[in-house]
Amino acid sequence: MKTLILYYSKSGHTRDLAAAIHKVIGGDMSELKSQRKYSSSYGMTILQAGLDKFRGRIPETEPVSFNLNDYDVIFLGCPTWYFTMAPTMQQFLSHADLKGKHVFTFSTSGGSPKKTLEDLRMAVEKRGGTMEEQLQVSYKKENRMTTQREIDQWIRKAADRLEFLK
Repeated sequence: MKTLILYYSKSGHTRDLAAAIHKVIGGDMSELKSQRKYSSSYGMTILQAGLDKFRGRIPETEPVSFNLNDYDVIFLGCPTWYFTMAPTMQQFLSHADLKGKHVFTFSTSGGSPKKTLEDLRMAVEKRGGTMEEQLQVSYKKENRMTTQREIDQWIRKAADRLEFLK
């Protein structure tokens, strides 16, 4: 089964988590990029994203260099912004064809993740994907609150699930 680890990251936390998953799971890894140029300041980024959400605008993503049809398994990761998935992931999922794909999701949050994982699950299923395991990693400022052991256990559980799916 061919695997893609696809993520969007602003601060680097989601990128680091994607890299940890990739180290164990393998496969291809790709980063989603937004056409919206967000501020380098975290506070301004959240303000910009909040205004976009209020106005009902979801910025377009940069073109991707992969074809989802080439993959059986997809790991999707993004930060939580305004209690849900980041707009870049929302945009990608609004047109992704996930029929026949096994999808694992992971999210990072510096505040309240609220319904991020539920929104990811609903978007995956709406696009025809089969939802597998989900992981939420929480931070307080730069300190990760989710333990490394919890992350490692989730990655091992995902790896075991992949073995079962083969």
